[in-house]
Amino acid sequence: MQGLPPRQTRTTLDIYVVDVEGGNATLFVTPAGESLLIDTGNYGPQVSLRDASRIMEAVRDARLTQIDHLITTHWHGDHFGGMGELAKMIPIKHFIDHGPNQQPAPMR
Repeated sequence: MQGLPPRQTRTTLDIYVVDVEGGNATLFVTPAGESLLIDTGNYGPQVSLRDASRIMEAVRDARLTQIDHLITTHWHGDHFGGMGELAKMIPIKHFIDHGPNQQPAPMR
């Protein structure tokens, strides 16, 4: 990926909590340089780009060239909203989600 520095040598687990204003986005980078991003912030014409850009600030700080694993915890707009914009900015190797939303079965 052009413009990103090479991965840095690490000795720690680095955790980046990204402010996406009400949603969630947390980036973990292992000592081996493998990355896991949980959620991508808000959905909307301007906010999805804003949140993806904020995540990219953490990605650049971590000197990543790709997101190895992206977990979407659930399908609320404040948790998956920046995914499309982020995928335009950096390769995402594996997408993980819980599947479609379902109503819980009534208790008997």
